[in-house]
Amino acid sequence: MRGYLEQNQFYKRQRNFRIKIYLYFSVFFLVLIGIFYIVFFSPIFKVREFRISGQDRLSDGSVLKILEPLVLNSRLSDFLGKENLLAWSRQDLNLPGTSLLSAKIRRDWIRQAVLIDIKERVPLGIWCGKTGSCYWLDEHGIAFEEAPETEGSLILIVYDNGAESIALNKRVAEERFSKNLTDILKAISKMSMPVKKITFDKILQELHIATYEGPDLFFSIRFNPELNIASFRSLQEKGTLKGMQYIDLRVENKIFYKL
Repeated sequence: MRGYLEQNQFYKRQRNFRIKIYLYFSVFFLVLIGIFYIVFFSPIFKVREFRISGQDRLSDGSVLKILEPLVLNSRLSDFLGKENLLAWSRQDLNLPGTSLLSAKIRRDWIRQAVLIDIKERVPLGIWCGKTGSCYWLDEHGIAFEEAPETEGSLILIVYDNGAESIALNKRVAEERFSKNLTDILKAISKMSMPVKKITFDKILQELHIATYEGPDLFFSIRFNPELNIASFRSLQEKGTLKGMQYIDLRVENKIFYKL
């Protein structure tokens, strides 16, 4: 009789243990379902607003179009979708090959907003290779994004006669001459002279600027062009450019011209 009772108690304890296990698994499963619902379907983590600051030329839509494939690049973020706060992890991004120089992403959990602070690349002009491939050139002399080959004088377009193609995210000139190049291009854009065509001789490291209404200009990027540019501006202010065929600024601190 005693053995029967002990056996009965043993089976009862086993049954109670199994019931507890089932209950624990049920609770755990319900908790998982609750977390899954909160994360993916409830409005708690829904992005209500994208706040983008720092843009000048780009629209909010253009900024998001650049950032989405770079930020939402994991299986989890793909599954969550761009409207989920959890997909937009806090990070500072460097963005080679785009119109953005950098982007800082933060999340405002209370307002359910994604805060994006960007720095745009400043386009200085367009740089084209011999094969017709053209890229936007930034103020640091780096080709950063594909650009159309356009015509007109509103945008500076430089035709590189020594480059078959342009390397993306690389300087178009040697690093030691890069600042000289961009200084010259910045000066040209401020000279109020309609530019017909700009060509770059990669071997000589020289720029030839053909204009519509004035003399052709020749610059070397091998030295700091500040003084030569100042000399040219002095001639321009005095109104002595009319009738000149070209102005040669390829010698440091000297200016030559032909009437």
